[in-house]
Amino acid sequence: MEFKHEFIKIEKERFITFMDALVAIIMTIMVLEIKIPEVENLNDEALRHELRKAVTPFIGFVVSFGSLVMIWIDHHDLMRDVKGITKPFALLNFLFILIIAMLPFSTALGWGYPKDSLAVFLYALNLFLLSVCFAILHFFAKAKHLTDQRPASEYNKSKVTVAISGIVTLLLAVLIANFYPGISLLLTAMVPLAHTIIIVFSYKFKN
Repeated sequence: MEFKHEFIKIEKERFITFMDALVAIIMTIMVLEIKIPEVENLNDEALRHELRKAVTPFIGFVVSFGSLVMIWIDHHDLMRDVKGITKPFALLNFLFILIIAMLPFSTALGWGYPKDSLAVFLYALNLFLLSVCFAILHFFAKAKHLTDQRPASEYNKSKVTVAISGIVTLLLAVLIANFYPGISLLLTAMVPLAHTIIIVFSYKFKN
């Protein structure tokens, strides 16, 4: 893509590599929130008891890790179609990374205290803002003609439908977190699962 002003250009490959590295670091950091059990008198029974306490945080790690994987795949698909990187688009991507960087904390909070409404609310809100920010990235790229304006394939239409459904589901998770934190966490887990199903059966949607 040819830009009228050189100063708004950013090297695409370097930008993508940098973004991928940041996401990889954040995904790795999340596992550090699963603490090794501290048992004074170590025996099998005591260790099993402590490990049971780590089950919920581990589930939270899997859900958040899956959410980041789906976000990374969608971001990869978007960047593949982007013909050139402008500085405003890059700044939106850094806002996107800022929200992702909060996920290790919100995951530890929400899944560490799954019965606390405020903790679950902040976790669901983090995922909701993450999905909304990616949607803004997508529509900004389209509006500024950074991507090809070709008709969307059936696969991409299906992804958009799932993405919109995910935003609505996460909004619902945010709204009910103060009343039903357990159901709110369940809703957050459904979103990456739905994206996974679309990707696994993507060959049925691709042209």
